[in-house]
Amino acid sequence: MRSTVGIVALAVVCAAAPIGAQWLNYPSPDAPRSKDGKANLAARAPRTRDGKPDLAGIWRAEPDPQGKPDGVENEIFPRYFRNIAKDLTPEQVALRPLADAAFRERLASEGRIAPEAHCVPVGVPGINTFPYPFKIVQMPRLIIMLYEKDTTYRQIFMDGRPLPRDPNPAFMGYSVGRWEADALVIESAGFKDGGWLDRMGHPHSDQLRLTERFRRRDFGHLSIEMTIDDPSTYAKTLTYTQPAILLPDTDLLELFCENEKDVRHFK
Repeated sequence: MRSTVGIVALAVVCAAAPIGAQWLNYPSPDAPRSKDGKANLAARAPRTRDGKPDLAGIWRAEPDPQGKPDGVENEIFPRYFRNIAKDLTPEQVALRPLADAAFRERLASEGRIAPEAHCVPVGVPGINTFPYPFKIVQMPRLIIMLYEKDTTYRQIFMDGRPLPRDPNPAFMGYSVGRWEADALVIESAGFKDGGWLDRMGHPHSDQLRLTERFRRRDFGHLSIEMTIDDPSTYAKTLTYTQPAILLPDTDLLELFCENEKDVRHFK
């Protein structure tokens, strides 16, 4: 039986260049360098003029250090790409009955009904664990995240506004942020119903309230802690942390899904 990951990876690769292959190789002038000229990812994390951690750069969810190559590109995927509950017990992932039925249906489909198999955007927070780069553009009152996957974006408003009471449902949700010490805390709501948190198909509803904590540990390493609060789907909150690694000296590619008919050929 072909795994869900294999099916999804096939759909992704059919629409794009090999994962991780970027077209540009232009040295970033701000990157600290070792003697061999490579960016020193272990150097101290930069800060902005106002003393806040500077998260700007191009990042990618880090491959699982315990993972094995998978998919048609022999890729080692990020740890929570396939299963956000990889390090949680069944008791911690307590699905409500209707959500459990939806999850089982998704598992049985072996990827055929996954969003990316039908040119539907993955959305937040699932996109945080995809093996594609994303760029953070940081300003004092606004942070923008540009995603190579689906060539989409999200805005994080840092001007003190509250979350809207009745936002227009969106794949990326509506996000506001604040600083807590050195952590960027993002709270999001207003998601479309029926989203996928991972490639196995763990669901979320339009009642999802997502809290993310971005921490830049050093120049080249970022951690993204995600807390899922969706009481209509899960009896308990779920928390998992996806590490990301900096991709210096490159930029994003344009990537669109252009042929949703491929899914009919999956066996």
